[in-house]
Amino acid sequence: MKAQTAPLTPDAPIVHALARGVCPICTLMRAFQNAMIESPRLYPAKVLCNFHAWSLVGASPAIEAVPILRSMLHEFSAMTSDEPVELHPCDWCTTVREHESEKLGEYARELKRDNFREWVSQYGTLCLFHGRRLMEGVPQSDAELVRRIVSTNQHDLENQLTAFEARVRRGERGGGGVLGHITEYLVSQRGLTR
Repeated sequence: MKAQTAPLTPDAPIVHALARGVCPICTLMRAFQNAMIESPRLYPAKVLCNFHAWSLVGASPAIEAVPILRSMLHEFSAMTSDEPVELHPCDWCTTVREHESEKLGEYARELKRDNFREWVSQYGTLCLFHGRRLMEGVPQSDAELVRRIVSTNQHDLENQLTAFEARVRRGERGGGGVLGHITEYLVSQRGLTR
């Protein structure tokens, strides 16, 4: 399977997100989150977290941001003075988590297909977070495959990090992408909230 060249739609199947070195769940979640920000009218919200509120005002069409911000103003003005402001839920985080659960379920179903299973066995990448979530929700034989994928990813990244560290010690500056790959493996892609 080759890397996707066109942007993924928010509802793209998991097989369209398979690429070496990239967690397909993270890839689909970023596409979904970008769609939310680009077309917020399709994803109503009354309350947003810091990350999603700043994403809304920084990247959404202004005409679509206004109703959401107005709704947030009304939501906060209706709060009593004893309600903690910083503990509010985020409607978009909830929507992202629901979509993420759907994509994890889809990945688990795809593991039953021989072609998919063979490809991910050889080339698959999963971040630690999505790998662990998958292991919790699949039968033991599938969990073992996911465990091998995550372990192989970790081993490959450790080797890349060792080689990168040696280059840095020699004074070379290139090749810093490995740090991003390791960070994605540990905490998911940049911009995905946990």
